[in-house]
Amino acid sequence: MSVFRRSYRRITFVGLVATLLFTGALAAQGPLARRIDPATRRAVVTANPFALFAEYIAGDIEVRATPFLTVGAGVSFNQIDDYNNYRAVELKARYYPAEQALQGLSIAATVGVSTANAESRYSSGSYGFTSLSGNFSERVTRPSFGTELSYQWIVGPSSRFVAVVGAGVKRMFGKEGNFDPLNVPVLPTARVNIGFAF
Repeated sequence: MSVFRRSYRRITFVGLVATLLFTGALAAQGPLARRIDPATRRAVVTANPFALFAEYIAGDIEVRATPFLTVGAGVSFNQIDDYNNYRAVELKARYYPAEQALQGLSIAATVGVSTANAESRYSSGSYGFTSLSGNFSERVTRPSFGTELSYQWIVGPSSRFVAVVGAGVKRMFGKEGNFDPLNVPVLPTARVNIGFAF
């Protein structure tokens, strides 16, 4: 796939997602919307709109379980190039110290699975009548456990629009591969998401 076609598809996709998100946000905060208490919201769905420019997709869903606890899941995918990619799925339990689930400061415990595919092609040139070339490919799947610190806002008259920032770390477990792209003891994570509350 040419660089031009990949760039065109990326820009088109980012533009479509941004249009849908911001159109919904503006509609949710229109002058006719009546004020709704954020505490009545039961779930939020968020995604990182900025990561799309790097062909990285990341999103979370979070559901209130108690006044101070939520449960949810997060997914991420990064198509690094035509041969290498990374994806992860995580389950999350999030504690809100202020006992206002879905709002404010929270700390989460995460458990999940990460998969990375690494492929490389090489050519060592010609030696007489012999040309040495080939490729190697390895797909690695490893479990992970981590933690995350976040701050989340539910804003607007209808308490519909959500913004969240956060950072954390996760540790990989399991057997390492020969060319393991997940061969790191600790992997940092970050969230800069926007979305909607329901």
